[in-house]
Amino acid sequence: MTGRGALLVLAMVAGAVLLPLPLHVAALAAFGLPHVVWELWFLRARYGGRWRPGWWLALWSVLSLQAGTRAAHWLGALEAEAVQVADLATLALAAMLVAMAPRGTGMAARAVGAALALGTFLALRHGDLLVVLACLAIAHNFTPVALAWDMAREDDDMRPFAMLVGALFLLPLAVACLPWSLVLPLEVQAAHAALLEAQLPPGWGGAQRGAILSAIVLAQCLHYYCVIRLLPEAERRRSGRPVASRGARLLAIGAAAAMLGYFVVDHAEARRLYAVAAGLHAWLEWPVLAMALLGAARVTPIACLRPR
Repeated sequence: MTGRGALLVLAMVAGAVLLPLPLHVAALAAFGLPHVVWELWFLRARYGGRWRPGWWLALWSVLSLQAGTRAAHWLGALEAEAVQVADLATLALAAMLVAMAPRGTGMAARAVGAALALGTFLALRHGDLLVVLACLAIAHNFTPVALAWDMAREDDDMRPFAMLVGALFLLPLAVACLPWSLVLPLEVQAAHAALLEAQLPPGWGGAQRGAILSAIVLAQCLHYYCVIRLLPEAERRRSGRPVASRGARLLAIGAAAAMLGYFVVDHAEARRLYAVAAGLHAWLEWPVLAMALLGAARVTPIACLRPR
């Protein structure tokens, strides 16, 4: 990581500690959609040719169901409760695809897929859906660590990079342990409380709720930084080619600018529209990581991971 990168990380830490709510809103509006697009490109470059086209087709069909329900919510055709059910139902289907993965995947990946499918089904039957979804959202922020170490498994030269990414995500854990009552003035702690209700399950954190929120905001920003900058650059160095063409990057930047304008005009509606893409890429990561980290998949020359 360069000196500018280190300064950027320090700025993220300071912003998450002192101004978590403005940082969260600004980062989501400016970098939410770019991080989704760049992450999809990275996953395509890394894993698009690793499993058979039929498996990818089945997975994208499941993800399309989730995206459709979220889009319906943005259009006002579905209530939020129905979307929560659809989110977990589609995650269960994606996990079942891991359990029924192509030949050569390995029993460990299949077992994890089956366990995730069963756990998600039980959550649908008996669990608090908001708690489950909140935990998944928090865990998703840390997926760059797994992606970086998967690169290191295949190439020892990537180990320093994986250690760097792992060290970056120790920062949110350190922030979560700060004695918040001694760090922040009361008015800033009040701003924490306004956002915490949507970020953490009720009652979680106790006196450390403010610190945990700042840690979540920092992890979110580090996630954006890793999938927009660090992971694509590492893959370019490893493979010798960029994860996306210049033209594709320019189109993505134009779409991101349009989304940023939407956030400025109507933050609530823009956030619902952004949730369509955000949910799709987050649900894509869980089966891909399970297959990549635990499977012994056969690599094919066909790149099938193409966002619709």
